[in-house]
Amino acid sequence: MSTAKQFLTALTIAISNCSLYAKEHELIEEAAKKAFSILQELLEDQIEMMVIDDDLIINKTPMRESRLHTANLLKRFKQKGISRIEFLQGITVAELKQFIINLSQPDTEIQTYSHIKAGIVGLEGGGSGSGSRTAAAIPLEGVSDFREEQIEKLKVAFHSISPFKQLTMTDLEEIVARFVATISKEMSILKLLSPVKSYSNYTYVHSINVAVLSIFQAESLGIRGKLLHDIGLAALLHDVGKLFISKDILDKKGSLDDKEFAEITKHPSFGAAYLAKIENITRIAPIVAFEHHRKFNGAGYPKLRLQDKHPHIASQIVSISDFFDALRSWRPYRKSLETKEVLVLMKKNAGTDYNPFLVDNFTRAFLTATTKDN
Repeated sequence: MSTAKQFLTALTIAISNCSLYAKEHELIEEAAKKAFSILQELLEDQIEMMVIDDDLIINKTPMRESRLHTANLLKRFKQKGISRIEFLQGITVAELKQFIINLSQPDTEIQTYSHIKAGIVGLEGGGSGSGSRTAAAIPLEGVSDFREEQIEKLKVAFHSISPFKQLTMTDLEEIVARFVATISKEMSILKLLSPVKSYSNYTYVHSINVAVLSIFQAESLGIRGKLLHDIGLAALLHDVGKLFISKDILDKKGSLDDKEFAEITKHPSFGAAYLAKIENITRIAPIVAFEHHRKFNGAGYPKLRLQDKHPHIASQIVSISDFFDALRSWRPYRKSLETKEVLVLMKKNAGTDYNPFLVDNFTRAFLTATTKDN
């Protein structure tokens, strides 16, 4: 086994130990020391680890024969928005141990280290960073290209969907990680929302916008780390069930008849059933896909026996984002509404369709953010 593969194995074991034992446990100390010892053999000057698609690359060599150990690392890196890690000369056992503990904790951001540089994925493609989200302000002209890039990635991922093929999560995890990182930099929420340029593109644009709005909402509620990422991913996939509905119905430019509407109402069940079969996906995703058309008071669809049961909090967040973006977007059968008109409608339906607390929070956070930008 090569030294690089030995390091990956040792790093993975050390992270797993952190998930099982208290950080002061001797097994974590021993695992960190072993990883450090192997790292010293590799460290002539610096070691660079990069995430490219589904590959983990060390010093320009793909670790494809070590997928058993790289899969978990890749997921952890993507959830934290990391695309590149450099280990530099002078690193200590204590520094590596703290980095390992940091990686093992899903709800924490990557800290700053003197001899470990963790690149945070951002609009400019994820260059090397200091381990914190302190990138320079993103120029406005770059935002449009960034949005279009994410829409195209989503389109490619969705085109591969079939009842017999699992969704490839890599690009979707990265889309969410990049939006989480970008919103954390206080990028204007309005600049991140994409306009619908063609009706055929609506599903992809809407899914991106709902993810952005849901991440924005969740972060304004103080949600961070893995849960923030999971809510963003669930929001991105909330309408995946529509890919199993006839395009003739989805693309119809007039009102749906009763039979067509009955077919449309099946998409939450289709989406939940599809997502529930995907390995290693957040369990929130199928719940949100199933519940995003259920109302706060238990009405909506799909209908349940326990009609008065509130949907999951993530579903409530996504439902508000879904409503807000849908009414702001132009559709062939109706005009788009102004932001204030949508907020008034949302407030009117608070307590029945939507959680009143979440409506107030969304309205306050959105108006604060947009006022600050102006």
